[in-house]
Parts: sequence; C-alpha cells; structure tokens
Amino acid sequence: MKLRTVISLSLVSLIAVVLIQLGGMLYAFHAQMQEAEKLLNKCFWMSFTETVDNLVNNLPYPDNSIAIIAYAPNPKYKRIDGNERNKRTSQQVAQALQRVYGIKEIPLATIDSVLHNKLRKLDMDGTLTVERINVNTNEVLATTNPQVSIRNFAAVTSETAFTFKSRGEAVRAILSFPAKEMEKRLLLLSFITWLLLGTAVYALIVQMKSVFRQRHDLQKQQQDFYTLAEEMKHPVSRMKNLITTENWQEIEAQSNVLFERTNATLAHAKAEIRQGNTGRPISLKAISIVSLVGVFLLLAVWSGYLYYITSQKIRYHAEEQLEEAFYREADLHRYPLFTKANPDFNWDSSPGEFLPYPRRMMNELYKVYLEKGYRYRVQLSVIRHLYNKFDEDFRVKMAYDIQDTISLRSRVPIPFSLQFADSVFRKQLLETGFPDRADIRWIRYPSRELILYTGSPAVDFGDITTRLFPLDKDSTSCIFAVVRSPQRTIMSTTWYMQVPLLIAFLFVSLCVFFQIRMLRAQRRLEQFQKDFTYSMIHDMKSPLQSVMMGAHILASGKLADKPEKLVRYRQVMGDECEHLLTLSNRVVMLTEIDRGELELHKEEVALRPLLRDIAEKYQLKAAKTAHFDIDCEEGCSVYADAFCLREILSNLVDNAVKYSNEEVLIILSGKKTEDETIVRVHDSGIGIPLSEQHKIFNKFERVASGSRKTGASGFGLGLNYVLQVVSAHGGMVKVESMEGSYSEFTLQFPLR
Repeated sequence: MKLRTVISLSLVSLIAVVLIQLGGMLYAFHAQMQEAEKLLNKCFWMSFTETVDNLVNNLPYPDNSIAIIAYAPNPKYKRIDGNERNKRTSQQVAQALQRVYGIKEIPLATIDSVLHNKLRKLDMDGTLTVERINVNTNEVLATTNPQVSIRNFAAVTSETAFTFKSRGEAVRAILSFPAKEMEKRLLLLSFITWLLLGTAVYALIVQMKSVFRQRHDLQKQQQDFYTLAEEMKHPVSRMKNLITTENWQEIEAQSNVLFERTNATLAHAKAEIRQGNTGRPISLKAISIVSLVGVFLLLAVWSGYLYYITSQKIRYHAEEQLEEAFYREADLHRYPLFTKANPDFNWDSSPGEFLPYPRRMMNELYKVYLEKGYRYRVQLSVIRHLYNKFDEDFRVKMAYDIQDTISLRSRVPIPFSLQFADSVFRKQLLETGFPDRADIRWIRYPSRELILYTGSPAVDFGDITTRLFPLDKDSTSCIFAVVRSPQRTIMSTTWYMQVPLLIAFLFVSLCVFFQIRMLRAQRRLEQFQKDFTYSMIHDMKSPLQSVMMGAHILASGKLADKPEKLVRYRQVMGDECEHLLTLSNRVVMLTEIDRGELELHKEEVALRPLLRDIAEKYQLKAAKTAHFDIDCEEGCSVYADAFCLREILSNLVDNAVKYSNEEVLIILSGKKTEDETIVRVHDSGIGIPLSEQHKIFNKFERVASGSRKTGASGFGLGLNYVLQVVSAHGGMVKVESMEGSYSEFTLQFPLR
C-alpha cells in the first residue's frame, strides 16, 4: 500500500472518529438541556404559585377570608395529578386577581427573584429572565432581562403560565447557561479528546513515513547490490583465469577497481543509515507512551464526568418518586386512619368568610350543575397575611399540610408508615422504567441515628442517596432514599457518550498498536540495514581486499623463494574469486527467475555420487568438525538441472555448517516415490526459531539469532535461491526445525 493511501485512510478515520465524538457531545448536550428544562419547569411553577398565592395573601381583607375559587369540569370525578391541578388553580387565581381585585399585572420581578433563589439551590447557575408574552402573536410584552433570548443555543425555556387567558397573556422563564460553564463541562474534554486523537495519528503518520523511507532506502541499497553483483561476474571470472597465468599486476588493478566500486556502494549505504538515524525530530517512543497514558486518562475523565451527570439525573428521578411516595403515604394511609380515629373532623370547620366574588361564582356553578349536570372540582384560595413559601412542589406541600393537620388535631398518634411509603416508592420506580433496587431510611437529624429502614441498613460505595425529607416542623426526623448499585442504569442511559468514547479509545489504541508495530519494523529495518552492510563488507569487500592484497604481494616478488606460501596465496585468491562468482551467479539466476528468463537443462542426475562429492568437499573445506552420513540408494536420481541441483544442495550444506556449534552431524538422504524424488538435508545445528521459520525463504532474510550465535554472515539470498530454483523445477521446499536441536530441509522434485 502506498504511503499517501495509508495517510489518507488515517486522516479519514480521524475525521470519522471526531464526527462521531461530536455527535455524542451534541446528544449529551441535548440530554442535559432536557434535564435542565425539567428542573426549570418545576421551579418555575413553584415560583409562579408562590407569587400568586402571596398576592392573594396581601389583599386588604381579614384572615381566613375565602377570596377566590378555582374550578375545573370533571363529570366522572377523574383523578387529576396534584401538580396539574395546582397549575390550573394558580392560572385561574392570577386571572381573577387582575380581573376582579384590580391588580394590574402579575409582577415579573417577583417571579424572577423567587425563581432565581430556587434555581441557585439546585446549582443551576445561569442568566435568567422572566417574560410576559402574548401567546396569540408570540410578542414579548415585557422582560426582566432583555439580554437573554430564547434563540440562544444554550438556553432552556419553561412551560407557559397564563396570567389573563382571555387576553392571551402569559409568562414564561428562560434560563441561559454561560458559555464558560459549557466549555468547562464539554468543550474542554472534547478538546482533550481531539488533541489526543490528533497526536496519535500524527505519531503514526510520522512513523509510517519513516518506515516507508527506510524501506525505500533499503530497496535502493539492495538494487545497488544487485547491480554490483551482476556486473562483478565477468571481471571476477577473468581474475580467476589470470591466477593460472600469474598476471598479478592486472589482477591487482582489476580487483582494485571492483574494490573501489564496492567501497562506494557501501559508503552510500552507511550514509543513508546515518541520515535515517539523525532525521527524527521527536521521540516517537515518548509519543506512544503519552498516547497510551492519555487514552486511559481520557477514559477515566469522561467516565467520571458521565457518571456524575447521570447519577445527578438518577438522584433527581428518585427524589421525584420519593416525593410521590411521601404524598401518597400521607394522603392514602395516614389521612384515612386520621379520619377514622377523628370522625368529627371537618376541613371546613375553621372560621372563614366567602367574599362577594367567590360567593357569586359558587352560586353560578351550582346553577350550571342543576341545569346541565356538570360536576366541578373546586379549590378555595384563602387569605392568610403571612408570606407563604413554595419550596416544594404541590404534592409535597399537600403532604406537609396533611401531616400538620394530623399532628395538631388527631386524638391518637398516627406515625409515618415506612413500609407503605417503601412499597409505593418501589412501584413508582418500576412503573417509570427504573429497575434499580432502592430502599428508604428513616433517621434522626442531625445525629443521623437510624430509626427504621427497608432493605439494607448500610450505604455502600457507589449507592446514590437523595436529599432529606423532614417529617416534622423542626426537621428532627427525616427520610431519604438509597438507590443501590445504579451502575447498570448509568451505563444504559449514557450509551450515546460511551459509544463515541469507546470508538475513540479503540481508534487511539489501534494507532498506538500500529505505531508499536512500526517501531518494531523500524528497528528491524535498521538491524537489517546493519546486517546487510556487514554482509557487503564480509562477502564482497573482504574477498576483493584479499585478492587485491594477495596480487600485490605476489607481484612484488617477495614470495619467489617461498613456494609453500605462494601456493597458499594462490589457493586463497582462487577460493575468494570462487566465493564472489557463486554470489554473482546466484544474483544473476535470481534476476533471470524474476524476469522469467531462466533456462533449465534438465537431465537425470545420479543423486548418491552428487551427495558424496558435496560431503567430501565440505569435510575438507569446513573450518569446524563436520561429520556426514549419506542415506541414499544406488541408482536414485533426480530429474533436474545438474548445475542448479549442486548449487542448492551446496547452499543447504553450507548453511548447516555455518549455523552449528563446533561439531555438527549432517545427514544427506534421498529416495524415490511413485510421484517424486525427495532429498533431505538434516543437521544437528542450532536450529531455527519457530517465529523465524515463516520468513527464512524471503529475499535478504537471515536468522538473526543464529547469526549472532555463530557469527555467520551472508546476504540472505541462499534459501530464497533454493526456493526459487526448486519452484522453477516444479517442486517444493519444506523446513522442520527445533531451536537448539536440529534443522531439516526437504526438497521435492517431480519425476520426468
């Protein structure tokens, strides 16, 4: 794959991950705005009711005067939620105050002030405005803060409360969250995410460019070697012939030319290695470590943030259900017991006087009921010259009113029933799709002494607790709920952020994984270049240097009177030329195979004499003790090119000697089957690691561990040469080896 393609795929993947992360952010932002809207609605209606109720209390009439009645048709006496009934009542009372009692308008500043205090208790800090609007034209008639607009992307709007429905006048609240807060909670974490993703991709791209450059340099170096080895064939053949004629001056001159060319190629390769080592402006290993650490830090920060906001949502939900359970326990359990124990009790027994307006309305409702049969739910608004705070919603306020009545007027004590409240609480959680286990605790305050509890008495780590709900006026007895192990719900409700986070985590992990692979590949290429350079020195430069020095000494005449040394020098020069010719022939043949130009002259080659000849040659040539065992029947033959067969078997025996300890046993065997001839070369050498066996037949590959143990050199062309030649014959090569024990190469040649 080309570098440009790899970089393009990396950048496209990065953009895709960023877009997914951005989508998750927007989803999370939308979810948070929905929760903020719920809280704003709850506080807005409490503030609206408090403002309207206290306008009633400030009317210039005696205490306990019934000033206004609110009513709603209900033919079937259908049960209406207490909060919804309170909303209708407050709106009717607001209209009656303006239409009957001369109040010009419901004061926005008062609603704003009350609402601001309630929101501050919930840590909802933002810019607030309360508007009076005409719902028919959507025109803003008045506002407490003109700078806040409903069009702000970080603003939530409450429900609309009518103040004069016949004229279409209503009020609403708008809460705008500050940009700094949004940045702190979302943008900062997202910026860290994108920075980490970008860093990981940048490190990966830099590493890939480095590896691609190294591969390109190595390919160029190998091509230079190919060219040099091919061009060396004829000059070396000529030098070998000149040894017999003792033309030492020409041999020296020719070897000097080849030596200079080899030295130039080697110098160029070394310069490229040095340039590659000094061309890294940054430590990619450090970037890899930073990326890994950053991944886990990011996961921890995001998870902590998601856990926090979701636990707050769960706490709010549990508090809503506990409010409902508290109200129902007071209304459906304690109040029936109270009325049964106090049969003479009457809610209307307290002194009170209907003012003219509510008296007239009651008469009209009675007439409608007689004429049409309509039934109405009626709620009275009574004047009490005290400031009445609505810090709880209507259900909880009603529960406290019932509780106060029972405490003051009951002849016998009627205690709060924790079991009844707990059963309602659990049922409400299940009905609202909240499957987590939860229970209620009843404590003394502020000592937090446990009075009674359901479920477990302990609050475990990870459990979520609600706020305290006082059961008496002095708040010495309170209840609260404990949501047990809500982690599953948190995970299921934050999937929209967990999925992008998981994708980002996997993406960065993959980047780091591939970066580590690139670092390993880079180190391997560096070692490969060093080994290749060492092989050039050992297999090309050193033989040429030996020939050149030998020719120089012989040309000087210093050994004229020393025939034994003269013979040895000539033999060494001949062996070095033979070594260079073997290398050159392999390169030429591999080039011909690559180009499809190799011509094989196949014939039946007697195998046993060939194996015996190779064994004798290496027994004399080897610098270490080599024992040979030949297991081949007389008459066994191979249909192959004789020269190529000798070359590949010699190469395998040479490797068996090189990659062994001080003493080695080599078994050469051959046999014929119905379909093929099988030749095996088995040695008791150092073996080949299992991790290396799949790549030893690749071009320029050498078993690094074996080389380090034995000091053996070479370009790594031998086994590739064996594979290519056997494949050209239509055969196969197999290897079986155990590190530190043995190696066995099996050659399979098809019959004629």
